[in-house]
Amino acid sequence: MISTTTIRAEIEDHIKQRGTTLHQFAELAEVNVGTLSGIISGNRPISVGQLDRITTVMGFPEGHFYDLYVNECLIPPGAHWRRLRPFLLRCAELERYDCLKQVLNCLLEDLKQIGGIYDTAEMMFSEGWKQAASLLYESVIECERSNHSERLAMSYFRLYQIFQNDVIKGFKAAMQFLPYRYRVPEAISLDGLLMLTETYAVRLDWAEVENYACELRTLARVMYDKKIWKDPEFTPVKSLVYYYGKAALYIAGAYEYRGRYEESRKWIDEYADLSWFEGLDEAGKAEIEQLKIFARANFICLDIKSGNRSRIPEYIEFLEQHPDEIVEGLITLVESANRHHFFVDDAITRFSSQIEKYRLTGKDRWLSSRLSTDDNTKAPPYYFRYSVFFQDYALYNFRKGLFREGIKDILYSMRVSLKLSSKDLLTNSMAIFELYRQYASEAQCKEYSKLCREVWENEKENILGGFGFAYV
Repeated sequence: MISTTTIRAEIEDHIKQRGTTLHQFAELAEVNVGTLSGIISGNRPISVGQLDRITTVMGFPEGHFYDLYVNECLIPPGAHWRRLRPFLLRCAELERYDCLKQVLNCLLEDLKQIGGIYDTAEMMFSEGWKQAASLLYESVIECERSNHSERLAMSYFRLYQIFQNDVIKGFKAAMQFLPYRYRVPEAISLDGLLMLTETYAVRLDWAEVENYACELRTLARVMYDKKIWKDPEFTPVKSLVYYYGKAALYIAGAYEYRGRYEESRKWIDEYADLSWFEGLDEAGKAEIEQLKIFARANFICLDIKSGNRSRIPEYIEFLEQHPDEIVEGLITLVESANRHHFFVDDAITRFSSQIEKYRLTGKDRWLSSRLSTDDNTKAPPYYFRYSVFFQDYALYNFRKGLFREGIKDILYSMRVSLKLSSKDLLTNSMAIFELYRQYASEAQCKEYSKLCREVWENEKENILGGFGFAYV
C-alpha cells in the first residue's frame, strides 16, 4: 500500500498530538514561525537543514523523512541545485544511497544537469564520502556525450581512485581510465600514471610496470624541462621530483624482478641522487633523501639476489630501521637463499614476530569477510606480498626438511591468494602443495580439499556472473 502522507501532514499531526503550539514547535526546531507556517501550508519550500531540525524535535532518527522529501520537494520540476546539492550531500553523509539513486534517476532525464552532478560528486569525494561519490561519477559517465570531456576523464579517474585497492573493481576501473590518462589535467596525469604503475606492480606484470613507469618518467621530465613547476597553478599532490624518482624506482624494480640485475642497477643510479632538481620545496628535498635510502637498500638487495651473502647483515640492519620494508626484505632473503642454496635462519629468527603477525594479526578477520561483503573492502598491496612470502618460505622449510611447517605455509599462501582472487599465485600454491602432498597430515589434506572446493565455487560463480577469475 502506497503511503499518502506528507511531511507537512506529519508536522501538523505531531503538533496536535503533543498539544504544543506552532510558536513553541518553531522555537524548538530553530525555524522562523512564519517560515514554519508557510511550510505547513505548502507555500514555502523546506530546506534539508530545516527538515533535519524538525525531524530531531519530532523524535525521529536522522533522514526519517527523506523519502517523502524526495517526492515532495525534489522530484517535481523546477527543483534548484540550491536545494538539491545540500540534500545530496546530506544523503551521502548518512549513507542514504537509495535516496541518492532516486534523485539521480530524475536528474538524468535532463542532460543539462550533468555539470551539477559532477560538481556535487567532487564535493562528496573531498569529504571522503566515496561510495556516494561513485554513484554520481557513474551517472556522469553514463550520460556525458562528449568523449573528449575533461569531466568524463576525471570521473573515470575518481572511480579509479575510489576502487584502486579493490581486487576486482580496481582493475576494471584502471582499464576504463587507461584511454583517458592524458585527458585529465597534467598534474592529475602524474598520479594516474603512478597508479597504473602500482596496479600492475601488485599484479606482478613487470612488462606493464616498465611501460607505465617509463610514461610517467617521460611526462615528469617534460614538465620539469618546460618549468611547469614554476606555475603557481601547477599543484600536483606530490613534488615533481617524487614522480620522476618513483618512475625510475619502478623501472629498476621491473628489471630486478625479471632477473636483469645490471639493467636494474642503471636505473637505481637514476634515482639515487636527484639533487640536480631545481625548485624543490622541503617536501621535495625529503623525497630525494628517501629515494637515496631506497637506492642504497636496493643495491644491497641486488647483491644478495646475485648470491653475495656478505651483505645480508647490512640488509637486516636496514630492515630493522625500516619496518615497512620487512615483508619485501624477507622475500628477498628467502628467495635468494632458495636460489643460491644457503640458509638465513638468523634473519628468520630476528623477524619471527613479524612473520607471525603476517600470518595471524587481523589478517584472517579481513580474509574471512572478503567474499561475504559487497562493500569496497580494501586489499592493501602488501597482502599479495604475504602470499608470495609464504610460498617462498614453504620452499625454504621443505629444503630444511620441515615438511609440516612448509605445508602450513603453502596453505596460508593458498588461502590468501584465493581470497584475493589471485589466480597466478593460487596456481603456484596448489602446484607446490601437490609436489609435497605426501608430507601433509590428514587435517592439512582436508583443509587443502576445502580450499579447492572454494576455488571451484568461486570460479563457477564468476563464470555464471559473466567474468572470470582475476588474473593478478
